[in-house]
Amino acid sequence: MKLINDAKIAKAVILSPDFATYSMADRYRELSHRAGIDFSAAIKLLEYLPVFIDGENHQRIRKVMAKQISRTKDSQLSAARQRLGDLFQGSFHPGAEIDLVADFAQHLWRSIVASIVSENEGLLDLVDEIPELFSPLLSIRERAKINAKIEAFLQSNSGADDEDERLINLCLGSLGARPFVGTLSLSLYDIFRSHPNSRMCGFTWPQSFPSSSLTYVDRMCTGAGDYSGLSVKEGDRVRCITQSSSYSGEENSRALFGFGAHTCLGKSISERVWSLVAETLSKSELRAECLSITMSPHNDPFLMPATIKIRLH
Repeated sequence: MKLINDAKIAKAVILSPDFATYSMADRYRELSHRAGIDFSAAIKLLEYLPVFIDGENHQRIRKVMAKQISRTKDSQLSAARQRLGDLFQGSFHPGAEIDLVADFAQHLWRSIVASIVSENEGLLDLVDEIPELFSPLLSIRERAKINAKIEAFLQSNSGADDEDERLINLCLGSLGARPFVGTLSLSLYDIFRSHPNSRMCGFTWPQSFPSSSLTYVDRMCTGAGDYSGLSVKEGDRVRCITQSSSYSGEENSRALFGFGAHTCLGKSISERVWSLVAETLSKSELRAECLSITMSPHNDPFLMPATIKIRLH
């Protein structure tokens, strides 16, 4: 695998027709063959996740998802506003200790998901686990457990909606489980850490997320060539670093939601929710003390915090 740690070259590779997405479904086909374990439910799901597919199927699924997101955009924002108000009123008080991941960001994301797809507790629980399928550290046993849960979910929801719709709904929920939750909680952590003795109303809040949990994307070369000094041949896997401390703030900001046909479908709601969070917290007299941060071992391709503990004063 070749590493690209240059913002301009990374963007060029991501947008180039000479590179395709990394097929996670193919990796599970190989694993299924190697281990003799049926991963058909996981493979079926991975063939619906836009981040891992190209071509006509990608366009079809993305179009359906985009329409569903657009139809529910008002209810998404309303649900996020309501949940944010509940969280702020219930948890944000002097002396409170909060996990920005489990107690804050995940609650917000679940409220958004529930407004996009039909309310379904099984779906909301499963979307938190599906991104672990991407981790190279996850055991085969755990992969098989998630595969079984996906199969059970598809079989238990065999009513009016067809399998295509159920898979799209599950993918819609899964798409933001790590990017939204990780990015929101990491952004708040970085802001609070850089203002250790300041009241939330006493500093300037950035207009967009200052940190991202998605720091790279992988692409597969479909034809030999040279890209700004990077020599590649067909079949090469290239890792494009999209977020780096070595990049300028502008470069990191431009890459926050991806590029081209694979630009994040949740960009609009994510930006609107960030504005709500910043507006709400910027009115608070509280100070946040950062206590601890632990990162999930399953960080591929996400820099995902497992817990971020703060104490309010």
